[in-house]
Amino acid sequence: MINKFEPGIQERIPKIVYQLHLQADNSRALGLIRAVLLNLGYREGDLIVSLLKGKPAIELFDEHQDRLKEIEKLFFRLGLAGVKIRKRRLTPKDWLTLWKSHWKPAPLTKRLDVVPVWYKDKYKVQSRTDFILMDTLLSFGTGLHETTRFMAQFIEDKRGKYKSFLDIGTGTGILALVALKYGALDVVGIDIGQLSVQAALDNMKANQLYFQVKKADIKKYHSKRTYDLVAANLITEDLIEHGAKIISFVKKGGLLAVSGISLENLNKLREAFSNFPIKCLKIAKGRQWSGLLFQKMM
Repeated sequence: MINKFEPGIQERIPKIVYQLHLQADNSRALGLIRAVLLNLGYREGDLIVSLLKGKPAIELFDEHQDRLKEIEKLFFRLGLAGVKIRKRRLTPKDWLTLWKSHWKPAPLTKRLDVVPVWYKDKYKVQSRTDFILMDTLLSFGTGLHETTRFMAQFIEDKRGKYKSFLDIGTGTGILALVALKYGALDVVGIDIGQLSVQAALDNMKANQLYFQVKKADIKKYHSKRTYDLVAANLITEDLIEHGAKIISFVKKGGLLAVSGISLENLNKLREAFSNFPIKCLKIAKGRQWSGLLFQKMM
């Protein structure tokens, strides 16, 4: 499956993408299709629900044709009434067009929406919300993955408690932009990929909110600076391996938000971080992922 959203996935643009279109006669049948796909390991973010000629459908994109062929065979064996399946090969350009057509404004936090840049003129700001404009490449997410939501909510909840902010693995720059929205004045984002750096620069321009973005690998990144709030949305293994370095960037009394931790790895992460001079303030859990907010001891 194409993991646009999973933390730690290296940025790239696939050469070939396959689309599997599963159409159902009714919402109950669609629910069964969804349940089967989730049981196979696909995530909510991988499944796009749409209407085709008035009937509900789920669209699924994958780089591996064989995987989709197995799904076709499985549904044929299940013999679900009223389910129609079709598969086609897409170029990256075709996939991007299809994907963007399904990407609409959606809540990121209690007070912030994520709005695609091409949807700006259609979007109406609600009285209780603000928004962040986002553009993205094929390999990046929309900013609505569980891990990103956890981190953005931590940043929102602690508004007024920080002025400086470091975003490790900034990607599209969405968390840095959230911090700027909530009053951060000194913001730095680092990412290992050049495409990420460019995406962050593009999103800064779209929002007219600017921060310092650097192409850097956390394994080699060194800085004597410390920050009021540090965010690291990485996979569990990287958080554990580089935990001491990440925490060294947090001021005494400052905050650390981490995510990208699958639920099965939550205890492993907590045990590893128990050796550091930090206390856990909050744990956020979703369907498959978790995030934690810490405070560094004085």
